[in-house]
Order: sequence, then C-alpha cells, then structure tokens
Amino acid sequence: MKENKPCLLLLNDIHISKDNIPAFQANWQEAMGICRERDIREVVVGGDLFFSRAAQTLDVLLAVRDMLVSAADHDIHVTLAEGNHDKVNQESLRGYCHVFDRHPNVTVVDEYLTLCRPEWKFALHVMSYFPEDGSFAERLGRLAAEALSGEPEHFLYIHEGINGALAQPSEKELPARIFSPFDKVFVGHYHNRTVIPGTGIEYIGSSRQHNFGEDEEKGYTVLYTDGTYEFVKNRVNMRYRVMDMPAERAGLHLMDELREMEADGRYKVKVRVHAPAAAMKSVDKAALLEAGAAKVELVADDEQLPEAVSSSLFEKFDSRRIRETYEDFCRKKQIEDVSMGLEYLSRIENRSCGN
Repeated sequence: MKENKPCLLLLNDIHISKDNIPAFQANWQEAMGICRERDIREVVVGGDLFFSRAAQTLDVLLAVRDMLVSAADHDIHVTLAEGNHDKVNQESLRGYCHVFDRHPNVTVVDEYLTLCRPEWKFALHVMSYFPEDGSFAERLGRLAAEALSGEPEHFLYIHEGINGALAQPSEKELPARIFSPFDKVFVGHYHNRTVIPGTGIEYIGSSRQHNFGEDEEKGYTVLYTDGTYEFVKNRVNMRYRVMDMPAERAGLHLMDELREMEADGRYKVKVRVHAPAAAMKSVDKAALLEAGAAKVELVADDEQLPEAVSSSLFEKFDSRRIRETYEDFCRKKQIEDVSMGLEYLSRIENRSCGN
C-alpha cells in the first residue's frame, strides 16, 4: 500500500501591488516553508496573483520574478492560473502571468490544463478566469468532454463567482449545477472560506486578509495523494479584526485588550461600539484609538422608522467616511473602478429628491 503524502499546495487571491510587497513576500515565504516542511513539489496559484490591471510596476514584476526564482531554488514547480485581475481583456487566453511563462519551473494556464501523477488518486483540472456571463461555461463543457473519463477522481480548481456562495447573489454568477460532473471543486475569487450547501464546491479563501471586510480564515490548501486535503492557516500576515461591543463594555478592559493586540503586532482592529443615540457622547473614541484601535465606529441601536432606515445609506455616504466606506465595499465586491462610483454618488447627493 502506497504511503499517503502531501503533494500539492493551492493558494489564490494574493493581490500583489506596489503598496503590499513586504506582505506578499511574507505570504509567499510562508507557502514555500510549508512546501519544504512537507516535501511538496507542486504549487498552484488559482488566480489574482496581481492586485489590479494597473499594478504591474517594475517593483511588482521583480517581486514576482523573485518569488518564482525562490520556488525554483527549492525544486518547486509553480502553475499560474490567471484571475480577472490578471487580465486586460477578460476573454483573452493570455494575461500578465504570461510574462513569466518561460521560466523553467513555471507553467501558465491559457485556458485549462490537467495535473496528474501515477501516485495520485485524483486529477486536478485547473482553469483560468473567463467571464461568468461570457465563455466560461462553454470552456468548462469542453474540458469535461475532453478530460472526464474513468478513474481517478476529478477535481477542479477555478476562479469564478458561483451562485450560493454569497448572501446576496449576483445575476451573472454561475449556477452550481454545471459543476456536478466533478468530484470536488476548489474555488478562488471570493475571499472568504465557504462551502456551497448541497454541493462539492468550496471557496478555499484568499492567501491572506486584505481588509476589514474579510474573515480571518486565510491561508493555503494542501492536497494529499489519496485525494484528501487540509486547510493550513496563514500565520505571518497582518490580521484585520472587527470587534462589536456595547457601550458599557467599551472601557478599560477593552482598552487593555487593544493594547495587547497592538503589542502582538499582527492585528489591525476596528471597534464598533453599539449604543442608543443618547449615550453616544459617553463613548471615549479618542481613548480607544490611543489604545490601539485602527478605526472606531459608533453604531446607534435605537429603533428607527422605516423612512429613517431607508435613508441610512445616504446618511452614511454624506459623511466624511465616504471614501473609506465605499472603497471597503469595492474591495469586498472585487470592483476595480472606484472613481466611477464616487462620481455617481456625488451626483445623487447634489440632486434634490422628489416623489
């Protein structure tokens, strides 16, 4: 009987930019450390290596080059599938990752490819991103027709939006049923880990946290030769934690906790203090910031009339926090063009509303 061993490491949504190169390097070095410890010789990056289509500065390209060289130094092969952030034309077969496709230890996925070894009890089919409302379904059908036959088990690794993963679905998301021919589907694109109920479809989470809108379950997925897999949590990058507190608990004990996390050096904390509007003045926002909170928000818990609730969105965007709030929303929803949304919001704010 063959020994069951780790054989593949998956990670996605790395999002390197000129502003996060040290975080990217720590992220990649941790992945390489896991590979060395477990004797893994194959890494697959499942899309969105880059932060955006405007991120390809010289510093960024050199950092990616060094990343691939470090893998080669440890005899590790890297397969790069391209995500939506890695392409200019979303339907194109080639994107920014193809700049590195001649490195001897690198394979860049044009459309799809299959990874399989005699000792593996599965085949891993890897696809690059194509639009959900474009050619993806057709390409998936072609992959299924060409590659899905007999043993072993068939796993799929993609970078797409699938209906059922988010609380608020999008019209252009793919239906889960089209993935039924596969025994397991690993997915990037949405950054939080989740399993679509009643399916074998699992979003494996981004390789590290990028903002306060994401959970802390970030890291790497290790596949074993028998087809089992394991989530390995990222331990090296900054964590973004949101703490919801009633006003009566936003005192000395919370400040001590904030100081401890600040001393740890791995946390940025946003504190949301919930209180009736009349009690808001009792919250010492400055003291919480001084204790180590990166952000403090005051949330009124008073019951509101429907009219007030319906207008809360406009009240939020009419404050000084407009850029912060909207940019957090855009990062969470993978929206690249922030300026266009701000322009439209400005037009709405300056227009009188009638019935």
